[in-house]
Amino acid sequence: MQKYISQYSNINDEFAKIISKSLESENLQVHARAASFLDDFQQWIDLLLDRYEVVLYKEAVSEYRSMLLFWCMGLYKHAFMSLRSYFEAVLFGVQLSANELDFRLWKSESLDLYWSRIINEDDGIFANKFVGAFDPLFCKEALYMRKIAVEVYRECSEFIHNNYGAAIRLPKATQFDPKIFDLLRDKVESINQVIMFVLTMRYMELVREKDKVSNFEEPIMDSIGYLTCIQEIYR
Repeated sequence: MQKYISQYSNINDEFAKIISKSLESENLQVHARAASFLDDFQQWIDLLLDRYEVVLYKEAVSEYRSMLLFWCMGLYKHAFMSLRSYFEAVLFGVQLSANELDFRLWKSESLDLYWSRIINEDDGIFANKFVGAFDPLFCKEALYMRKIAVEVYRECSEFIHNNYGAAIRLPKATQFDPKIFDLLRDKVESINQVIMFVLTMRYMELVREKDKVSNFEEPIMDSIGYLTCIQEIYR
């Protein structure tokens, strides 16, 4: 039994070494920047506390925290899984925010999350029909954001589903891998840009109603300030 306990004690020591490498030098800044997005996301949750879809955004936060932990522990496949779950939860929440009936069906386990519906070109959350209903200013760049969403979702899925090209890139043992660490950084940044876009598109009207446009300026500009639609808001 002592040998069994020692086996896990040794694993704990290995994780400590991996975390140390993951959070040293420039890696620390990368990871800390990703973690700071939680504060930006919490602002949206605080704004939407009285709305039914916020339950999905709170679940998304839980997945994001798990991703941050797995990322610095070298558990990269699990990090990709949590990152994708976080992405799905937020976008699904935005989709359901426009249809309380669908939310109630989902809550009663009569409706499932389908990625294909979320990004559907005709009536998904990036479609002109959806975007135009909430803020036409975002229509022009929604197609570009949809493209990013589709690509980054597929790339995360490749690691989750053990696609050959992705599987051979993952380290065979649990260890720090600088290339996968940087790859995760890129996916986190892309996903967070898409998330900031859809939240701003969907809820900017509410932000204006509550006179909080200036409160959201820093996180929005920091994430997607290069977009023309955002520059129109904060010019």
